[in-house]
Amino acid sequence: MKLNRFHYSWVILLITFFSIIVAGIVRSSSGVFIDPFETEFGWDRSVISLAFAVGLFLYGIAGPFMAALIEVLGLKKVMVLSMATLLTGTLLTFFMQESWQLVIIWGVIIGLGSGVFLTVLSPYVANKWFEKRRGLALGILTASTATGQLILLPVLAILIERYSWIWAIALIMILSVVMLLIILLFMKNSPRDAGVLPYGLEEEAEINTYQQKRNPISIAFNGLFQAVKHKEFWLLAGSFFICGLSTTGLIGTHFVSYCLSYGIPLVTAASLLSFMGVFDLIGTTLSGWLSDRFDNRWLLF
Repeated sequence: MKLNRFHYSWVILLITFFSIIVAGIVRSSSGVFIDPFETEFGWDRSVISLAFAVGLFLYGIAGPFMAALIEVLGLKKVMVLSMATLLTGTLLTFFMQESWQLVIIWGVIIGLGSGVFLTVLSPYVANKWFEKRRGLALGILTASTATGQLILLPVLAILIERYSWIWAIALIMILSVVMLLIILLFMKNSPRDAGVLPYGLEEEAEINTYQQKRNPISIAFNGLFQAVKHKEFWLLAGSFFICGLSTTGLIGTHFVSYCLSYGIPLVTAASLLSFMGVFDLIGTTLSGWLSDRFDNRWLLF
């Protein structure tokens, strides 16, 4: 099978890219909602932060189980279920009245819904659909979260400042609906389903198509038990832990409200945070390009 000039792998890359943007803006938008929720409902900031912290914890720890679900159910079905879960969470936000409902909606529902998009989806798509340019593809997908933050975070802040937080949630919900439809129409489980080979692969290798339908929980734990035996797992896990604690956990969640306490306007604070996304976008895309050309251990160092 010849490599076509326009390969369907790039369509999958675009769908995945914008799906991660939508899921990423749901997660990164938590910072602009702290003060509006505090004002609207009179909830303590620590309770609101708890809800967002539960969401961060669940989307992080759900990674191995989401990867196992993809193996059992297929990529498209898991993406549809996850985007529908995010859509459900944003819809329920309109009806919440108690702080425990915020924990359930933004902690459990949105945390689990964003898990597949913000953890395993990028490496899975890059490895499944790309034989060549794999590092570049992974860099582009990793940069999608920063792209969403860069473009949409100031927009959400403008809607909140001029109208209400309800308008900002409505925008997120509309984007979720659009992406759900695109996933349903154009997403494929594998290159074989699209009638192509992975990008850059000239000849089809013999692939064992037999897939045993096992329990995704046992698949996830078996994978974790194998991973923890290798020092590379702990080095990468430790690096991501520090990055998640500082960037996503502290800055992403509390930077905007921290700026507000110093009298910086909401839109300005959100724009400052999105400005960080400019360098995140450049860095992740460049690191993906470099990983195709240099030893990844030195890049990580």
